Amino acid sequence: MASPQNKPSRDDLLALIPPDAKRVKVRTEKGHEKYRDISDGLDAILLTDEVVLNGNTPVTMKSTPGRKKKLSPAPKVPPPLNQAIAQLVAAKQAFFDNDPLLKQIEENAESEDTLLLVMRGHAQEAVSLEFERVEAERNGRETSQLSIRRVNALKALGDTWIKRKEQLSGKTIDMESPAFGRLFAFMLDTFREAMLAGNVPRDQAETVFARLSDRMNDETWETEAHHKMKET
Repeated sequence: MASPQNKPSRDDLLALIPPDAKRVKVRTEKGHEKYRDISDGLDAILLTDEVVLNGNTPVTMKSTPGRKKKLSPAPKVPPPLNQAIAQLVAAKQAFFDNDPLLKQIEENAESEDTLLLVMRGHAQEAVSLEFERVEAERNGRETSQLSIRRVNALKALGDTWIKRKEQLSGKTIDMESPAFGRLFAFMLDTFREAMLAGNVPRDQAETVFARLSDRMNDETWETEAHHKMKET
């Protein structure tokens, strides 16, 4: 048992309170134990309070007491009103499941083919709007809104085409992409396996990898790597 002269001071105890603590247990001057809310600072602990310890550590809480609110479940989609609507819902779902752009995004959104499919989508919408405009003119209907929509579709197609050209002209590996990170990690693992299979002592192999890590962490390495990819 600690003697009075070895008892931690108030400041020492306050310094032991974790910075992420929200509440701390104290004993009031009347001897009652309670939690003080210290979300806004330790000033909430009164000078007459005694910090309660568990061993040598203040008793704290990192969250507000009480049961966590449960997230409301997503509302259930009401069933189709009739068989015809059910068939329409099923047909729409099948259409989504077989859409090339959606499948491409789900399988590999980083692929160059994604922009190509986006261009195709814009082009299809522009052609569809052109067909509607021609039909509207043939039947003597107003066509200005269809023309505006088609111009917007063509503009979106042009913007995507420019991005596609930039993608192809600067055809280098994206070193920040998750795919490249996975590939590079695999290459390093393969290199390590080859060294060990070639009877290179493990400590020497790890030394090589430590030097490799130092070189790659140099700020000039990534710049040099980009230049190497652009060389013909």
